[in-house]
Amino acid sequence: MAEEILEEKKIKLVVFVSEKNREQLLPLSENTPPTLFHVAGKKIIDWIYKITKKYGVEEIGIIATKNDTVRFREALSDYMLLSEPPNKIGPFHFFELNSKNGLSREISANLLEGFLSKESLWIEGNVIFSKKFFEDFLRKTQGTDKLALVQENEEEDDKDKEFMGIAYFAKRYLESNLLGATCVADIYQRVSTKIASFFNTMPYEIEKTEFWKINYLWNLLDANQVLITTIKEKNHGTIEDNVTIIGKVSIEKGTRIRSGSYLEGPLAVGKNCDIGPNCYLRKGVSLDKNIRIGNACELKNTIVYDGTHIGHLSYVGDSIIGANCNFGAGTITGNLRLDDSAVKAKVGEDVISTGRRKMGVIMGNNVKTAINTYFMPGVIVGNNSAIGTGVILKRNLESGKFVYVDQPTITQDWKIKAKEKKKDK
Repeated sequence: MAEEILEEKKIKLVVFVSEKNREQLLPLSENTPPTLFHVAGKKIIDWIYKITKKYGVEEIGIIATKNDTVRFREALSDYMLLSEPPNKIGPFHFFELNSKNGLSREISANLLEGFLSKESLWIEGNVIFSKKFFEDFLRKTQGTDKLALVQENEEEDDKDKEFMGIAYFAKRYLESNLLGATCVADIYQRVSTKIASFFNTMPYEIEKTEFWKINYLWNLLDANQVLITTIKEKNHGTIEDNVTIIGKVSIEKGTRIRSGSYLEGPLAVGKNCDIGPNCYLRKGVSLDKNIRIGNACELKNTIVYDGTHIGHLSYVGDSIIGANCNFGAGTITGNLRLDDSAVKAKVGEDVISTGRRKMGVIMGNNVKTAINTYFMPGVIVGNNSAIGTGVILKRNLESGKFVYVDQPTITQDWKIKAKEKKKDK
């Protein structure tokens, strides 16, 4: 078994949090590195640590820019132990990355001489995987000192295989290939170019491999739908009378589920949330902490970040909602095209198919909606924006913008007629 084999030879894991493809992950990536995105009740980094520590990974190196390192330190504060050096929190070690020049000679030496084990695992900062995948990957490392997950093209030309974001290297292959690297793909390309015919690869199959490269934000929903099924059922909150809970549901401390609410798992509710009354939380809902879901709301297969309030009489389906947003009553997200085809989204200047039949809104942080606002499928809303009453948002909204309807109004005199009293017959 992979667990038994790896228990005998402990290995280190390195998360390379690069700047690559960050623009494709806006608006959430503006202030948050992808490894801290929320999926299935946890941050991606929490999932990585939870899954890998069972198989011999005791320490994780995080290569990130100075700004991202500050965000990691805040997010990982729960892991902090007493009297730790400034470059360490619990099992996590930090190594600073220059986003333009890549790994410096000093940092490369620190990794090679002070952190890396004889073999090490390297993953890009925008990937997440299941326990099932990780077991399979580690089994394939046995008897080899280099392995990478790749997506093969139709011609099966080794030079054109796309590196998917996870690799296993013996230290000797890293000694001359770290300097100047800006992501794991750089290291993979250098090593595979030198020993291409001897480089072992694991094929990536979209429908079977429980490994997700977060190239676009909707990929979080793909990962969420699988990982949410693996959560442990628990109830550490307060459940009022007349609440129905079916399936696997995880409820954290300080959360209150008010009367009349219906929770249909698998789903996860974080700490200090306030749900209901009369809410319907459906499969795939993942709520971060300090979230308020108001009266008669329905949520389905949706990720909601810290501090957001979704007001009464709202529907949110197949969506990603950022932190500290506030929904006015009657805010509705459309998630299905009338022609039933895959939903498209505009990322930068490109219109891209999400590959999803159902896809709602992707919303940044600190967004406010007024009463009765509507979102068409695949719309992306930037940070610090607002949507006014009665708006049907059909196109993306940039950060820091307010969109509203300037409707014509007519005012005229109005007299209330006195009601005639009906005589009893």
